[in-house]
Amino acid sequence: MFKNITRFALVASFLVAIALTPARAATPEDAQALAEKAAALLKAEGESALPKLSDPDGPFHQGELYVTVLDRKGNVRANINPKLIGLNMWEAKDPDGVLFTQDAWKAVENSETGWQRYKFVNPNTKKIEPKKTWVHKVGDFVVLCGAYVKE
Repeated sequence: MFKNITRFALVASFLVAIALTPARAATPEDAQALAEKAAALLKAEGESALPKLSDPDGPFHQGELYVTVLDRKGNVRANINPKLIGLNMWEAKDPDGVLFTQDAWKAVENSETGWQRYKFVNPNTKKIEPKKTWVHKVGDFVVLCGAYVKE
């Protein structure tokens, strides 16, 4: 019986330690990898991939990372927040005046991919935070995924 209690205590301590360990913050490289995965799906399936990319319980939402797809006019075509889908973000600015949708398209003007920086609401903290975002052009769309970073 003593062995069972000791074993239970060890397992319980291990589970408490895991629960108290903070989750690793997503990195820009994590965001880039998720955006590349989303871009590959969009290339393969076209617009039929958009609902998959918008699923808040799907593989394109990982903690603070999520994918957004914008068309050339700045309309949100995929996002985990259904209230944003269909919204035109062309003139949207962050708190510093950055036209982040226009900047996304500028980031891929001369190549298929690029980085951009702006501030946006972190869905986990509900605070506006700096974000480094990977942008990948797929036809008439850009796929974005960014990590919240310290400035």
